[in-house]
Amino acid sequence: MLETMRGWVRFTRLAWAAAYAGLAAVFVIASSGLGSAGPPGPSASTERLLVALPSLVPASDPLAAQDLRFDARFAALALDYIRTGDERVSAELALQPAADHILAHARNFDYDVPKDSTKALVVSLLAPSPGRPQKAATCRKSLAFFIGPMLDDPHWVGDALRYLPSGFRFHGSLFLTFGYDVGVAFPPNASLNGAHTHFEGHPRELLYYAIHELHHAGFMSYQPPPRLADLNTCADLLALVRYSTELEGIAVLAAWERRRAESALDGDPDYAALQDEARIRKDTADYFRDYDALAVRGGRPLDAQSWAVIDRMSSGERLWYRVGALMARRVEDALGRPALVALIEAGPALFLETARPLVLR
Repeated sequence: MLETMRGWVRFTRLAWAAAYAGLAAVFVIASSGLGSAGPPGPSASTERLLVALPSLVPASDPLAAQDLRFDARFAALALDYIRTGDERVSAELALQPAADHILAHARNFDYDVPKDSTKALVVSLLAPSPGRPQKAATCRKSLAFFIGPMLDDPHWVGDALRYLPSGFRFHGSLFLTFGYDVGVAFPPNASLNGAHTHFEGHPRELLYYAIHELHHAGFMSYQPPPRLADLNTCADLLALVRYSTELEGIAVLAAWERRRAESALDGDPDYAALQDEARIRKDTADYFRDYDALAVRGGRPLDAQSWAVIDRMSSGERLWYRVGALMARRVEDALGRPALVALIEAGPALFLETARPLVLR
């Protein structure tokens, strides 16, 4: 789910497979008034852009107890702004809950984007660039999928819930955004960047990413994410590695079965690596080499060597995604899913202590 910035990395990311293309988003934007000369903002005809999960299932369905909203207004407004250049649309974007979510995430993880206001952030994300027309085309297809097939049958949300404590309830939104990372979570919300190249030609990837990011939102409600500004020593960085290994590993596992059933494993490098016995054995050895090196350095101040470990763990060799998923799967296989889920509340240290002998045996 984080691109490296000052040695920091994205807490989210996964996958691409299957394909879906449609023009429904164009119709929704045109018919909603978002593309008109009138004042921007939601109207009665835009209800598909903001939908509560309980409204999509029968009252008797377990998903009806979840306070989760699907909010695509930011993406729709972004597309309208790109088409019209209307500054009133830009102003409306800055007022969206999705903008607050992105700003909160950027501040916590010190992303290299404007962090003083949602207005400055929106201007940055939607600034003209040579690649913006292609991003807009990708986002239109993503929007069509997000407000179409993803809402037509939302039971994929259960894939994330199966790997969260039974008493967990969502109390937030899954946003479709434009231009920020690929997918991120910051409790109680999660978001997907509909304009990202990972979704270009493969909108169904949104569903798999959504499982991943929603699991993050749930996980973070039990284990709040660390702040980059609070990391000072190698011991702090080691705690980040433990946190990210459990966070990413269980989220990768949560989407694994659906990807397998839909023949979508081979399209994603993390899942492809997990199916390659020699590769995952090497990744596991590399992970614990770096993990133990950080442990030995303990209270020493952070330096370039320390941050290089994070780069390899995340955006480089993606070790905490892949080895984390292997750990989660081994714990589930050996001890059962309830034991794995219980480790979310117990915390990353116990997760590593439990999983390490299972992957090194």
